[in-house]
Amino acid sequence: MARQRLFRAMRPAGGVRAAVALSLSGMLLLTACGGDTGAGTSASGENCDGTLTLANDNTINGWDFRNHVGSGHSWLQWRAVFDTLLTFDVDGTVLPGAAEEWSYNEDKTVLTLKMREGMTFTDGAPVDAEAAKRSLEAFRDGNGPSSPRLAGVVVDAVDDQTLVLTLPDADPGMLFTLSDAGGALVSPASIDSPTMDTVPVGSGPYTLIADETVVGSKLVYERNPDYWNPDAYPYDELELLVMPDKTAQLNALASGQIDGAEVSLASIEQAESGGAHVEAFPNVWSGVYFMDRAGTKIPALGDVRVRQAINMVFDREAIVQSIWNGHGMANSQIFGPTTSGFDEDLVDYYDYDLEAAKKLMADAGYADGFDVTMPEVVGYQDEYTAITVQQLAELNIRVTTLPVPRAESVPRILRGEFPMFVYKVPMHPEVNTVSNHLPPEGGFNPLHNEDPELTALLAERAVTDYEESEEIYEQISKFLVENAWYAPFGQPDVPWALDDCVSITGTLGGTPPLHAFTKE
Repeated sequence: MARQRLFRAMRPAGGVRAAVALSLSGMLLLTACGGDTGAGTSASGENCDGTLTLANDNTINGWDFRNHVGSGHSWLQWRAVFDTLLTFDVDGTVLPGAAEEWSYNEDKTVLTLKMREGMTFTDGAPVDAEAAKRSLEAFRDGNGPSSPRLAGVVVDAVDDQTLVLTLPDADPGMLFTLSDAGGALVSPASIDSPTMDTVPVGSGPYTLIADETVVGSKLVYERNPDYWNPDAYPYDELELLVMPDKTAQLNALASGQIDGAEVSLASIEQAESGGAHVEAFPNVWSGVYFMDRAGTKIPALGDVRVRQAINMVFDREAIVQSIWNGHGMANSQIFGPTTSGFDEDLVDYYDYDLEAAKKLMADAGYADGFDVTMPEVVGYQDEYTAITVQQLAELNIRVTTLPVPRAESVPRILRGEFPMFVYKVPMHPEVNTVSNHLPPEGGFNPLHNEDPELTALLAERAVTDYEESEEIYEQISKFLVENAWYAPFGQPDVPWALDDCVSITGTLGGTPPLHAFTKE
């Protein structure tokens, strides 16, 4: 088996689905170039060269792969140097990586992978089954934010090229885990070495140029001449500039200092007027995430009526227009129209109804509300702060905001530090979203919330072929909405502004993979 589809990128349908499908295809196929810079030139008019320079909102906190996550701009930084067992295309298809073949046993609890021959780490060590075993076990046992994705997995190197993973239960998301942080490979000699956190030793498409890299400010890479798939990465050099300020990003793009940046929805017109073109991807959902659904930290959150009331206190259409500038879709569910879990009947399940929300709070015994500390992710979710604090106050929910750098946000969230928070989370592929967010052992479920009805649906999904699982995903979506496991605002577009030298072929979430950045 060489490929496996993780999700349906588009499904023919009418109504909202068709409208969003047409919108998406237009975004991906049309490049609206602003200004008068010619094709083949950067925003500053300079000729395109072999270097890709991107602004990043945040940076990794060291190179210890056990602490890495598969989200945010730090994802670009570690994937440049660390290869993964599998990889994926921007339509969600699982592709070969360091492992060129894979197959499951009948009940999907044993996964066998065949390693690619002839690969080496940058220190000359072979990328073989034993090296992969060492990486997987170190990641599993490392207590990092994503280590739960490999909890209970037994890894065996049968021979030099054969790796066998025995799973505690069938996990349809395992292939994606091995395409992400859980499948990252590092040289065995570097694991637990004194330089593990400062000197990356991988087998990825690039190597770090230490002399030109400035910690916390700029990461500079050059092509790895021994990488097995060089054609997937057209640039000889890569520069990732840590630039959390969005205004600074736009100025850098207009002056030709960078080739691209993820910009805010409010700044799309400004980016285009500065000579950039914008490519947008509706592959995330944004809203309130309830981590403490059992009420272990805040008892009120354990009452479904409180979570339902919070769903009803937000005017989703107003958020689309006022915060997203019309670039998105209001939706009461975390699954959007391009996923198998989408149910059009659930889009407006929660109407904006302040009086009904207050009654639910009173019925639950929480008319006086409660106090909660929520993170304000600097430069990423801070546009939601005012409306979140204001609307929750209508229910006497008193919010204290805590500024958190984006690089720290996911690790702190995955430690269960915040009972509830607002965030922007990839909804693609839904097989990974469900595996990572819903089971009690899921990485994004650190307080181990569970429900018998959901457990039964997850068990049914685990043994059902993906092509036949659409109805199960819709049932999961219905459970999540009715039981208010989240309070989604909907699916905002995620825009990237680029000069004329660069285009993006697509993305599964807010941050495109490196191989999606192509030369114009």
